[in-house]
Amino acid sequence: MASRVSSLENSAINLSVFREDARRELFGILDGLRDKERSNLSLVLDPELSGLVAQVLVEGAGVLKDHGIVQFKELTVDIGPGPPSGCDVMVFIVPLAGKVKVRFHLYYAPKRTLACDEMLKKAGVMGSLVIGEFPMDLVPVEEDILSLELSDGFNDLFVHNDRSSLHTVAGSVNKLQSLFGLIPNVKYKGSMSQVVVESMALFQKKRQAEGHGVGSVEPEIDTLILLDRTVDLVSPLVTPFTYEGLLDEIIGITNGVVKVDAELVEDDSDKAKKQPAAPSGLVPVNLNSTDALYAEVRDYHTERLGAHLQNKAREIRERYEEFRKKNASISEIRDFVKRIPGLKQSYAALQLHINFAEVDLHHLPFLYHLLHCVSLYLRPFTIIELG
Repeated sequence: MASRVSSLENSAINLSVFREDARRELFGILDGLRDKERSNLSLVLDPELSGLVAQVLVEGAGVLKDHGIVQFKELTVDIGPGPPSGCDVMVFIVPLAGKVKVRFHLYYAPKRTLACDEMLKKAGVMGSLVIGEFPMDLVPVEEDILSLELSDGFNDLFVHNDRSSLHTVAGSVNKLQSLFGLIPNVKYKGSMSQVVVESMALFQKKRQAEGHGVGSVEPEIDTLILLDRTVDLVSPLVTPFTYEGLLDEIIGITNGVVKVDAELVEDDSDKAKKQPAAPSGLVPVNLNSTDALYAEVRDYHTERLGAHLQNKAREIRERYEEFRKKNASISEIRDFVKRIPGLKQSYAALQLHINFAEVDLHHLPFLYHLLHCVSLYLRPFTIIELG
C-alpha cells in the first residue's frame, strides 16, 4: 500500500507555507551551487535530517534531479563510494579516498552554531569546507502538528548546559508570527520557556526598530502556551496503551514514519504468491490523517482496536457480497465499478493496520508482565495507601 505525507488540507491555519518555505530554501541552495560551480551535485544528508526533508518533498526525492542532484544518500558509516562520474561537488560531508578534486559544501539545519564550528576547527577541516545554513525549522508532519524535531534538546539543555535550542524555538515562533500575525496571548511555565519568551520579545523589538513589525498582520492564532519538559517528566515514561502509542513504543515513529519489514506491508494475496526469500529490509510507511482508518483508530485503546478492525473487515466483505448476490442493472454495475478503487484502498489500509496491530498485541503480554514486576518491586516502598 502506498503511503503519503499528510495532505494538510484540514489544517486550522495554512501549514503548507512551511513546506513551501523549506522547499524554496533547499532548491535555492542547490540551484545556486549548480550555477556557481557549473557542475552536477551529490547530496548527502544526516539520517535524522532525511526524514524531515521527506516531509517537505511530497513528490519524493526524484524532484531533486531537476535541481542538479545526480546522487542522493544518507551520511552513514558504510556510505559507499564517492560521487559518480561527472559530479565534482559534494553538498554536506562524505569521506572520500584518494586525491579526488571535490569541493565540499556543508549546510547546517536549521542554523550554524559556534560549537559545531569549533569541532570542525579541532578536526582540521574548517578550511576545506564552504559553510552555509539551511533554515528548515518548523516542519508540518500533521494537520495540527508542527515539529522542530530537536531530539537532543533536553539533553543539550540539562546535561551540557547548551541553550542554543532555545534560540531555535524562539526563532521558529517568531517565524510563525511573521506568517500568521502577532499572537496576542503568550503564557509560559518554567525557566527555559521564560528564556524563549524573552528572546522572542528582543527579536520583535529589533524587527520593529528596523521597520519590519508584524502588527499589520491580522492574528490567526489566539494563544501560545510554552511548557518546560521539567513541568512533567513522568508522562514520557508511562507505558502507552493506545494504538499509536504502542506503535511508537514497539516499532518507533520518526518524522511521522515507521520503518517495518516488507512483509507487514504486503496483503495476504501477495504473501501467498511470494516464494520464500531472504529478508528484504525495512520499508517506510507514513502514518498520518491522510489515511482515514489510521486517523480513526490512532487513539483507540488496544482492547477496543481488534473489535473495530474486525467490524471494518466485515463491512468491506458485506459490500462485495451484497453486489454478488443480486442481479445488478447496468447502472448499478457502473456505480460499483466506480467504488472499486476506494474499496481496494480501504482493504489495503485495513490489512496494513491489522498487521501492525498483531505486532502490538504480540508485545502486550511482555509489557503487562513488566508492569506487574515493577509494581511488585515498588509495593514495599508504598508510604500511603488510598483505600
